[in-house]
Amino acid sequence: MFKGHYINSINDKGRLSIPAKFREVLSGSEADVLIVTKALDQCLMAYAPEEWERMEQKAAALSTIRRADIIFKRHVMGSAEECQIDGQGRILVPSSLRDYAGLKKKCLFVGVADRFEIWDVETYDLYMKEALKDPDSLREKLAELGL
Repeated sequence: MFKGHYINSINDKGRLSIPAKFREVLSGSEADVLIVTKALDQCLMAYAPEEWERMEQKAAALSTIRRADIIFKRHVMGSAEECQIDGQGRILVPSSLRDYAGLKKKCLFVGVADRFEIWDVETYDLYMKEALKDPDSLREKLAELGL
């Protein structure tokens, strides 16, 4: 399970070092690649291959008619890239994905259980500031979910 926040820098060529704690999680699956794709928010999601397979199975069961399902398949599934993890624990993030997430220099890794997200630090800070503007409403929604 991926958890925690970590910051690493992305270089001009798009190489990004995966945090050591996340590499430990990945080593349990003996994965030498990550599947990196666009999220619905302005960030990237990274999956170990076996988790991505589960996502593919769920996506295959989605409607080919319902608009939200089609958009999800096009945006998330269609933008997925297999990124090799090199000997130094880095991946090369394709330019199309870097541009989408606005990755410039400092990248924030956010562990979210079965995957992790990759954010531009400034974008994440603005996103969370907006998301937490109404904490009472958020509490109500989370309580409805039993959290």
